[in-house]
Amino acid sequence: MSFKTLLVHVEADPAPDPRLALAIDLANQFDAKLIGVGAEFYRSAYYGGDGLDYGAGYLIAAEMESVEADLKRAAEKFRNAAPAVRGGWDWRAAVQFPLAEIAAESRAADLVITSPNVQRGASSYNFAAPGALMLQTGRPVLVAPPEAAQLTVANVLVAWKDTREARRAVADALPFLQAAERVQLVEICDGRDAIPSATARLADVAGHLLRHGVKAEASVDIEDKDANAAEQLLDVAERQKADLIVAGGYGHTRFHEWVFGGFTRALLRQTARAVLFSH
Repeated sequence: MSFKTLLVHVEADPAPDPRLALAIDLANQFDAKLIGVGAEFYRSAYYGGDGLDYGAGYLIAAEMESVEADLKRAAEKFRNAAPAVRGGWDWRAAVQFPLAEIAAESRAADLVITSPNVQRGASSYNFAAPGALMLQTGRPVLVAPPEAAQLTVANVLVAWKDTREARRAVADALPFLQAAERVQLVEICDGRDAIPSATARLADVAGHLLRHGVKAEASVDIEDKDANAAEQLLDVAERQKADLIVAGGYGHTRFHEWVFGGFTRALLRQTARAVLFSH
């Protein structure tokens, strides 16, 4: 199993783009095609009186022109860099909210690559938040550290929880797991009485991975009263020098706001390590 097509959102900012560089690097690691997506939407929609007044129309036209210019810059940036992709590339762009456009274009991809946006002025009009992508694309989403231009996945930590999302994450991450030198399965349970069942679950997962050519270590930790499960997992990742964390992403929409559990929120907020989320 391997990733055949990767997708990355490309923004207009002309500064060096670590996310794009990382996507190209990963595409070459997996001999995959890379799809670049440009998407941005205009902010103004002011109406006055019985119709659109001259001032509002002028403002919307100016913002549309700005959006088109941004998409042109994004296309140029991608097309200048994409010839380095050995497996081929494709560019797609639309005047649209990035979340909606990336979610639609992900139908052609095995993996969506993103990172936290550290630029000023980022909003849903020009950027798709990683958590929203995780919930909406129906594809695994790799959230890379914002400054990372490469990702060498030698050491993978799998955050196991006996849920649909975690099972999906393990299946979606198989290309990374098969390429890794070390894979560690970790479950954090709420007490000693839960250790036997957690150990049995991890043995099942390890056996499943072994049949896919992945030799995985397994360990069970007891939840620390002075730290939450996410903090414990990140401590394990730090001790093990993990390159990538694989985790199920837990969340839902409520009144058009993204709502996440504490574990997912903590992994989304940290920027030290790449995380592959599946929902």
